[in-house]
Amino acid sequence: MEHGDLWARWSQHYRNLGHDPKRITQDGILHPEKFNSDRRVLFILKDSNNFPGGKLADLLKNGPVHAMWHVAARWAAGILNGFPEFQDIDNRRAMTEALHQIAVVNLKKITGGAGVSHAVVNAYAHQDRRLLLEQIDAIAPKVILACGVFDPLVWLLDLAVDPCKDKEPARSKHNGAWVIPWRHPNRASNRKTYAELKELWAGLGDV
Repeated sequence: MEHGDLWARWSQHYRNLGHDPKRITQDGILHPEKFNSDRRVLFILKDSNNFPGGKLADLLKNGPVHAMWHVAARWAAGILNGFPEFQDIDNRRAMTEALHQIAVVNLKKITGGAGVSHAVVNAYAHQDRRLLLEQIDAIAPKVILACGVFDPLVWLLDLAVDPCKDKEPARSKHNGAWVIPWRHPNRASNRKTYAELKELWAGLGDV
């Protein structure tokens, strides 16, 4: 479970930096009662786009909203269900159930926009690294899908990356999780990326 005072400390941390804590997106395990404790899947993203701040779980409590969350939910449904045929998970019920079983962490907790730069995300990840590690450690993921944020995770999670194979999944020397370098759901087609993720997942073996 995540520490109850994490967000209070994050708010104070941001006040000290001159940020408005009301703009923080409180992410993590989206539905503690339904979180899949066997798979322990974590999606790590850049930020929460134009979400005005508050609990991400409230935004997604009734299922995916906006195109990117539909894409992410299909990926989650594939991972959690052994990648059945695309048409079997391409429905609201399957996508909602999948979202409720994963965790989501944004490296940049302050809300922003779709065009946030890699440099800005990297800077936020660095300044928040202690709190981010605490949050991730509390989730204790077995598999992390790095959605457009693999580069900062190399140093944040101490990934055992082969420089000649930087597109392949890598183990975290920090927590032992598999980290899959992947695209952001805003930049993905549905069937094609689902099939590509299925192939990549198969290469992990018994996770």
